[in-house]
Amino acid sequence: MTISKYSVHSHLMERSWTKLGHDLHRSASHAALKESCHGGLPLHIAIQLNAPDNIILDMIRLYPAAVTRKDRNGDLPLHTCAKHGSSEAVVTALLLEYPDAMQQRTVCRLEGRVLTARDLAQHNPKVSRSVREIFDKPMSYWVVLARHERVMRVKTFETTLRKMQQLLQQSQENEERLMKRLDTLERRLDMAEKESRSTFVRLEKKVARKVEQQQECLVGVQDDLVALSATRRDDSQNKNNGTPGRRRQSSASMVCHKLKLDETRDIVHGEPTKPRKPRRRSVGDLREWDKDKKPDRENLSRKSKDGLMSKVRRSGVGKVVDRHVGRAAQST
Repeated sequence: MTISKYSVHSHLMERSWTKLGHDLHRSASHAALKESCHGGLPLHIAIQLNAPDNIILDMIRLYPAAVTRKDRNGDLPLHTCAKHGSSEAVVTALLLEYPDAMQQRTVCRLEGRVLTARDLAQHNPKVSRSVREIFDKPMSYWVVLARHERVMRVKTFETTLRKMQQLLQQSQENEERLMKRLDTLERRLDMAEKESRSTFVRLEKKVARKVEQQQECLVGVQDDLVALSATRRDDSQNKNNGTPGRRRQSSASMVCHKLKLDETRDIVHGEPTKPRKPRRRSVGDLREWDKDKKPDRENLSRKSKDGLMSKVRRSGVGKVVDRHVGRAAQST
C-alpha cells in the first residue's frame, strides 16, 4: 500500500508511535521527513513530543541532513534537545552527525539571550546529569569522534559492499553451474525421449504381430470347430444310418500305432525315435496288412507277446490299448 507523505505528519501529531514506526520502514514515507509541519521538520516535532528513541534515531538515519536544518524559531535539533530534554542516545547521535551544532547559538525565550546548546542544557532542569556531561565535553572531542565514526561507517559500508560483491559473484557462479546442469539434464531428457519413442514403436510392432498371431490362431480354432461340428454331424448321420463311423477307424489305427511304437522301443532299448505317421487304413486293410505285409507277427512266440503287453501296461497306456483292442475286435 502506498503511504502518503503527510501520513507521517498525522501519525506524529497523533503520537501514534507504532504506526509511525511502520511508516518509517516504507520508502514512500522518506520524502515526508523533508517536508515541514507545524513550523519544523518531523525531527524537531518528534524531539519536542518526547518520541521514543528508536523513532528519532530512525529519522536521523533516514534523513541525516535534518540535523543541520532550523525550525521557525531558529533552533537546530540539538537546541530542541537542550530545551525539552532528550536521552543520551539522541544527543550523541546528533553530535556525531553534526558536531558544529555546539557552537551554534539560538534565542532563549525566557531570558531573551542568545545561548548555545551547552548553555541551554546547563540552565534547563529537565536535562539529566548524564546529558549535561555530554554537553560539557569540548567540541574537538566530538569532531574527532565524528570523523572516526564516518571512517567506521565507510569501512562498514565497504565491508558490506565487498560481501555483497562476493555474494553476487557466488550467485553468478551458481547460476552458471545450474545452467550447465540444466543443459545436461535437457540433453539426457531428449535422449530418454528418443529411446522411449523407439521402444514404444518396437513394442507397438510386437503387439501388432502378437495380435495378428492371435487372430490367426482364432481363425484356425474357428475352422477346427467348424470341422469338428461337421465331423460330429457326419458321425451322428452314420450312426443313424447304421454305418461304421470315423471314430472306429481312428481307434483301430491308434492301436496299430501304439503297437508299432512299443516294438521300436524294445528294439532300440532307449528313447524311441519318432516314427512316421501311419496312413489311415480301414478295418479291411488292417486285416490284409496283418496277413500279407506282416507275416513275422504270427511267428512271434507267446512269451515275447506277453512281455510286449506287460510293457504296454506298465507304460500307462495299457488300459487305453485294451479298450481300443476290444473295440477293434468288436468291429471286426
